[in-house]
Amino acid sequence: LEKYGGCILSYNGGKIIDCRTGQTLVQHAFPADLIEPVCTFSRYWNVVPLTYDKNGIVTEVPDAPYVLEEARINKIPVRKVENLPAEVTYPINKLLLTGDPADMPHVEELMQQEFAGKLSICRSAPFFIETMPLGVGKDTSLEILLRAKGLTPANLMACGDGWNDLPMIRLAGMGVAMGNAQPPVKAAAKYLTADNDHDGVGLAVEKFILNEET
Repeated sequence: LEKYGGCILSYNGGKIIDCRTGQTLVQHAFPADLIEPVCTFSRYWNVVPLTYDKNGIVTEVPDAPYVLEEARINKIPVRKVENLPAEVTYPINKLLLTGDPADMPHVEELMQQEFAGKLSICRSAPFFIETMPLGVGKDTSLEILLRAKGLTPANLMACGDGWNDLPMIRLAGMGVAMGNAQPPVKAAAKYLTADNDHDGVGLAVEKFILNEET
């Protein structure tokens, strides 16, 4: 991406980086006054919040199963802190809540009620709840990027698998669900590709972008 150009939309679109220049094009900071309430809510409902610093994951419970899963997925280390809100004296883009998949639908529903009109909240996996600044989403950040490049959603192909991918799948002219996608993502997509472990994104790129006949 540094050589050929491209952008990374991280934290569900909370931060957009131009890879060629290293410039941050868009950044939405998590409201500092809501870090403590979200962490308090998490502790009460027995889910573990985490966020990130320049080195990796920061959390109060580094050995929690789904904290370790986040570390494994992203290949980053975990650092234990005694009090997460007190530790976060720098801007962050999101808090990730981790917990038992059996509990998370109910926790998400309660959190939507508790922080209505204050945060954007969605699950990205059965064991993850993403909490972000209000209005942040993959669809809204992609719309910003498309406008900046003089394009429209008709020019967009989006590949996804989690609930947090639903808005961009619906936005894109070609919404592609991974083979391992959640059922609502598959239902919203126009095309189903292979799963994450079998080059699903690459196959979709070959079919819809590199194939001149398509």
